[in-house]
Formats: sequence, structure tokens, C-alpha cells
Amino acid sequence: MVSRARLIPLGLLLLAAGCQRTAQPPAPVQAAAPSARAAAIELKRVLERYFAAYLALNPTQASAIGDRHLDAQLENSVSLQYLADSLALERGALAELNLVPAAILDADARLNFDIFKFEREAAIQGFVYPQELLPVNPFEGMPQDFAQMGSGGGVHSFADLKGYEDWLSRIDAFEAWSRQAIDNLREGERRGYTLPRVLVDRLLPQLAELGQDRIGNPFYRPLNMFPSGISAANRTDISQRLNTAIKNRVLPAYRNLHDFLRNEYLPRARASAGLNELPMGEAWYAYCVRRATTTSMTPAQVHALGAAEVERVRARLLDAAAQSGFAGNLPAFIEFLARDARFYFQSAQELLDVYGALKTQVTAAAPALFAAAPAADLQILAMPDFRHAGAPAVAYDPGIADGRHAALLYVNTADLPSRPRFAVSALFLHEGIPGRHLQSALQRQRTDLPRFRRFGAVDAFVQGWAAYSESLGDELGVNADPYQRVGALFGELRRAARLVADTGLHAKGWSRRQGIDYLRAQLPISDGEASIEVDRMLALPGRALAGMVGELRFKALRVRAQTALGPRFDIREFHGALLNEGSLPLEVLDAKMDRWIKSKAYNPPQ
Repeated sequence: MVSRARLIPLGLLLLAAGCQRTAQPPAPVQAAAPSARAAAIELKRVLERYFAAYLALNPTQASAIGDRHLDAQLENSVSLQYLADSLALERGALAELNLVPAAILDADARLNFDIFKFEREAAIQGFVYPQELLPVNPFEGMPQDFAQMGSGGGVHSFADLKGYEDWLSRIDAFEAWSRQAIDNLREGERRGYTLPRVLVDRLLPQLAELGQDRIGNPFYRPLNMFPSGISAANRTDISQRLNTAIKNRVLPAYRNLHDFLRNEYLPRARASAGLNELPMGEAWYAYCVRRATTTSMTPAQVHALGAAEVERVRARLLDAAAQSGFAGNLPAFIEFLARDARFYFQSAQELLDVYGALKTQVTAAAPALFAAAPAADLQILAMPDFRHAGAPAVAYDPGIADGRHAALLYVNTADLPSRPRFAVSALFLHEGIPGRHLQSALQRQRTDLPRFRRFGAVDAFVQGWAAYSESLGDELGVNADPYQRVGALFGELRRAARLVADTGLHAKGWSRRQGIDYLRAQLPISDGEASIEVDRMLALPGRALAGMVGELRFKALRVRAQTALGPRFDIREFHGALLNEGSLPLEVLDAKMDRWIKSKAYNPPQ
């Protein structure tokens, strides 16, 4: 806060002038410089104002953090008004931030300042590129999120009568979103921004299923899960209104989007694959790379890194194959793993049971590596049928951050021949404990963090930590079977191959077929699995890069700390230092951990 100069009465000034005509005029009173405390208070206000305005623009995010006062609203995230309001919010917040004197902030406040500045600048850069003209894809987006919410398994709460009333309002808003999405797709056709045809082909069956009026449609599920506090009369009323809304508004919205894509859009969708085929595509993809990795790496640098990592991990796999008793080369080993029935599950329940046993085992072993544990439970569920197509083997959902709801680990039980036993441990460590669940839960438990950090997620950190967690299988005791170690190496190889394939598709002119063939040559996966991997890269350019780049940074930090601290290195303290501030951009994390290492090196325990 800047203090005001004390005002001197005009009469006293005139009297002084009459008595001392030769005196010099008084020196102006200097405004006091703001204190570090005042600057930190102002920074806190800037951060909170931004987050409150962000939630007002994104009410489903408010629902996700347990703030229900916006549950009746749904953002039209592809409308021009939404985009204009969002850009104005980002620019305004950055302008306010730049008025805060960063140089005098203490370490904690400066960390908040640096992260917020990094995120606002990156977000503003993204508005250059018209993502709103490509509003749907088969892997994520409003159609999938709305179905998840409408099933009662998403961020919308059906815990009371208000929840049902709010959902009816959100149905109205979804209709508006779906109409806007169709308008945007038409505008994209006009301006030369269209989806690859293969993505439309993959999306159509999902939309067709969600538009069917059948008992198993997920939108009817809340009618069978009324909480006890809702009276019989209210149940009857809500059932009638919700049934009508589903039949007359929800299902037609999905059918209209499906029919538009099939009849009008698909014939005009592009045959090419990569983002570089679109106007501004090269610059757009370079931005996606920077945003995903939170580094200044170029697509060419990422491609080269991926190629080197593929060779390194393949060499380690050959060693692991030999240690397991296999005498052939790597392609023969891959073929052996693909054909031997002992590596595959006989039923969906057997697969779920193995994940349940892993949860028990890892939870018991985790205190040896981690001083803190999640307060929220992790519930393991079979993935809903409508999500099976194109979904990963396991998907983590942090749930509603209100302290009452468990986080969810969805296991894809479809296509059991593509779910090998040797991959399960690494997948659980990645998506469950100590991967995404531990990281997310500890971050949300930090009630002292600004809300933009407590509930935010930096992909390179979140995915990088999850990938690093796979490397802890030996220390957590889940790799007693040597094939589990092989599974972890295959996960690492997949992430490395993604660096090559993603940059190949979007920066080097690869066709979709080239991407599929490359993955099949490197990994023990079928043509169908490789197709899903590649199509996900086409739908979400750059997203596949975050995990490997982040993983390598976490591993490098561990080596750096062990080298600097020697016998004083404590793995529990190291992991605590990595996680205690929540997810950070990698460059910010690097500087933070350097400070932590120096503090440990110069201040050894007494």
C-alpha cells in the first residue's frame, strides 16, 4: 500500500511565506515505498479476483472444486462472447499483476507471482489460434464431459433436490453449446480449419450411442439414484421433467450434432493428419509444444530427444528380456509377450481384482518413500461403456474437491487381449498411487495455496510425476515378477515413441499410416491400439509430449539431489520437496529444487 502525503493547510503556507520571503519552498513529501507485506497482500487480491472471475466464466470448474453456487450454469466455451470475456480476463489479470512490485516479494509470494505470470502469458498466446473452430474430438470435450456429468459420475452433484433442478438448467445450456459447436464447425470449413476425417469417423459412434433413447443411456441414471432426502412427490415431479428434458432436448442435441457431422461435415473433413496442414499450423504446433512441456523446446528438439530415448529404452528392454530368461531379439520378445496366454486376463472382474490388490499393496509400502498420504480415498471402478472406445487402459478422475468424495480410478475392461498383466503395475503407479492420485490429493489438501494453484494442473508436472512414479516399482515392491519391470519399461518406451510420433505427425509431415507403422515397429501393440494412439495425437496436438519431458526432468532432479547431498539425501524429504508446492511449470520447479538442494547442502541436520 502506498501512503498518502500529509496535507498542509493553505493558511499556514501563506503565513510562512510572509515571515520568510527568502526561504526556499519546502521539498515535496516523498510517497513511502510499498512494503513486502503490502505487495504480498495486493498480489493475493489479484490472484483471488482472477480465480473468482475464472470460475464465473467456467462454472463446471466451480462444480469440480465443490463450489456449488454455479451448478445451474454451463459455459458456452466455444462462443465468441466466452472467448472475448476469457481473453479480457487474462489480459486484465496480467496487467494487474505487473503493477505488483515483484522484486520485494518474499519467496512464497514470488513463487505465486512467477507461476501466475507464466500461466497468464501462455494463455494469452493461445488465443491467436482458433481452437474454437475444432470444438469436438473423440477423446475429450463437452459432449463426453456432459455425458459423464449427466450419468451422475462426473462433477455435477445429484446429492439433493437442488442438484436435480440445477441439472435441468444445465441441459438448456448444453443445447446452446451444441448449436454453437455446429456453427463453429461450419465457420471452420469456410476458413480452412477442419478436423481430420478419421477423427470424425471415430466420434460418430459415440454421438450415436449418446443420442439413443434406451434404458442404458447414461443420462437416465440419475433417475435411479435419488438420495433419501428427496420426497416421493418431488421424485415424481423431477422424474417427469428430467425424462422430458432428456427425450426432447439432450438426445436431440446429440443426434443433431451427429447428423451434421455425418451428412455435412464428414465429406469436407480433411484427409491430411497434422496440425501443420492448417493455416498458421506450424506456429500453432510450436505453441502446443511449449505449452505442453512448459519449456522453450522446439518440435525438432523434442523429436531428437524422443529418438534418443527410444534407443536407450530399447537397450534396457533387451537386458530385461535376457534377465527374464528370454534368449531372442527384441521383436521376438515382443511377439512372445503378445502370444503367451498367461500374460492376459480371462475376465473383467479378474482385471479389477488385480488393481484392487495393487492398491492395498502400494498403500502399505508408500510410507517408506513418502511422508504424506492422501486424505481422499481412491475408488476403483469399471469404465462406463460409452467411454470404452478410444479411452486409455486406466483413467484417473480426482472427483469433487470437497473432502467428502473419493477420487476415481476407471479401468477400461473392454478388449481384454489389449490389457496385458505385465502392464498393470506400472499403470496403477502412474494413475493411482503414488502417481496422479497422490500428487493431486496432496495439492488439493494445501488449503493455504492460492486457489489457482490448489486446483490447477500443469500437464508437464502432473504427467511427468505420474511417469516418474512408474520407476518406483522396485522400491514399492511391485516388481517381484520380472515381467512387471518389463511392463514399466514398455510404458517408458511408449512415452519416448510418442515424442517421435507426435512431432512427426504435426511438424514433419508424417501421414497417419506412418505414425501407426512407427509405433507398431517400436511397441508391443496391435494395429488398432496404435491407431488409437495416433488418433489421440491428431486430436490433441502436443499433449502426448508432457509425460516424457516431465519424467526426464524429475529423474534428473533426483540424480542432482543425490549427487549434491550424498549420504544426507533422504528420499522422503526429496519427494516432499517435489510435491509440497503442487504442480509447477518445469522451469519454475527446476529453480525451486535448486534452492532446496542448496539449503540442504549448506544447512545439514544437527
